[in-house]
Amino acid sequence: MGMAFIHSRTNGQLNKQVTRYPNMFAMMFGYLDSAKTEAVKNNALMNDKVRKITTPYMRFYELAALAEIGQQTYVTKEIKDYWGGMLQEGATTFWEQYYPGEEGAARYAMYGRPFGRSLCHAWGASPLYLIGKYYLGVKPTKPGYSEYIVEPALGGLQWIEGTVPTPQGNISVSADTRQIKITTASGKGTLRFKSSKTPQQRMAKSAVLVIATTS
Repeated sequence: MGMAFIHSRTNGQLNKQVTRYPNMFAMMFGYLDSAKTEAVKNNALMNDKVRKITTPYMRFYELAALAEIGQQTYVTKEIKDYWGGMLQEGATTFWEQYYPGEEGAARYAMYGRPFGRSLCHAWGASPLYLIGKYYLGVKPTKPGYSEYIVEPALGGLQWIEGTVPTPQGNISVSADTRQIKITTASGKGTLRFKSSKTPQQRMAKSAVLVIATTS
């Protein structure tokens, strides 16, 4: 394995096991330059040889770190496999812990108790946050959203739409593979996206409609 952060130091002794935790937090906190970010992504966070995280709560940080560097397509697959896996197992609310492939009563055990696992864990709904933040792509660049960037990323989805409330009013974004529509009450916004063709644009009083074939 190439460059990656090892797990911990206990009583002066290094635990040289590579886990996802120090790597994802180092990435999220901005400690890494571009070369180290690429190494951590490949060697730890997108490496199936590194032990997977089994709680929805911690998977949020892992996938958020990857979404921060533009890996939405990978994040979408992980959401479908992991949270979708719970749904396929019959979940109606998300569980405190999930091991794909677990069967029977083992799915309900935790903390040394046969039925110690919460099956309606409040920290299990992170796909809502991930998609809302990293797929709609509305980010303030000045306090109070007086200026902001909109950088939608479908991440393999066919379309997305949602509204971000701000002190300046709502910013609504609708995007699919052919067009992006933004509606906003005030503030100064900058739209960023990739397109294989020169986009066409229509302006309205409180909205911008950009038509493009995105790449």
